[in-house]
Amino acid sequence: RYGSHYLSPADIDEGMRPLREIRDRVGDKIEIMIEGHAFFRLPAALSLASALAEIRPFWLEDFLPVDNLETMANFRRQSGLPIAASEMLLGRNAFLDLLRADAVDYVMADPTWAGGISETRRIIDLAHAFNIPATMHDCTGPLTLFAGLHCAVASTNVLFQETVRAHIRTFYEALIDRQPVIENGRLLPPEDPGLGTALLPELFENARVSGTQ
Repeated sequence: RYGSHYLSPADIDEGMRPLREIRDRVGDKIEIMIEGHAFFRLPAALSLASALAEIRPFWLEDFLPVDNLETMANFRRQSGLPIAASEMLLGRNAFLDLLRADAVDYVMADPTWAGGISETRRIIDLAHAFNIPATMHDCTGPLTLFAGLHCAVASTNVLFQETVRAHIRTFYEALIDRQPVIENGRLLPPEDPGLGTALLPELFENARVSGTQ
């Protein structure tokens, strides 16, 4: 559709229907976070944010592309809702620009994209200096999840570690030798050395090269 540029009242009502049902069902017992996948342009994003205020979202995540910080800051001011961004940024300098632009309420970092564990820890500390909480992204595989978890438990400035329930319950078992442990809604830190998990050896069998060139 044309949804990235324009959302009609009917479009918005259709999208709001399941969200209203969730809020009506759970009340304020859980938070609702809305992922935008950097899909929208500013007018559509603002129209959607205005409607979403009804369900009191905890944050709006990546509603806009991250290539224009001024537009992102305008969206934050005009929407009046908390903004999280962005798993798409690379390195601490990009996050510094984001924070200086006053464009976010929560920093979302992906340890794989951001530059590894060391760089992610610098980003968390940078957000702390701006009094902005950080949160760890997880949609890039189990090693990213474990790396983010280590960063999270090593800092008092990390609010959440994102998880994808469908991933944990399905294909993660085919990739790693030790699985994430979740108890009462909390992801427990691993006790083994290193990341606390490893890719299964059989994943590399087809990639082995024998002989010399």
